[in-house]
Amino acid sequence: MSSIYVIAVLMIILDPAHVDGPNVFEVTSAGGKPLHFETPEGCMQYVQENSLNLARAAIQEFMPQPTLIRGVVCVKKPKRVGV
Repeated sequence: MSSIYVIAVLMIILDPAHVDGPNVFEVTSAGGKPLHFETPEGCMQYVQENSLNLARAAIQEFMPQPTLIRGVVCVKKPKRVGV
């Protein structure tokens, strides 16, 4: 099975009540189009060129909780049918 690379934004949630909640935001689209990459280099280039927009999207996803960006990584995932 072939793979793709996707962007994951790792978050630090500053709300002590958020113990078991998610702390990763997977970026699945940009501008209404699916966002995935064939190579890790292509993924990291996109991250470098769009880091501010990625951070904004992740913070908005977790609002109104107070959050910090821990990091942005490219993750290898199995390619699904139709992707």
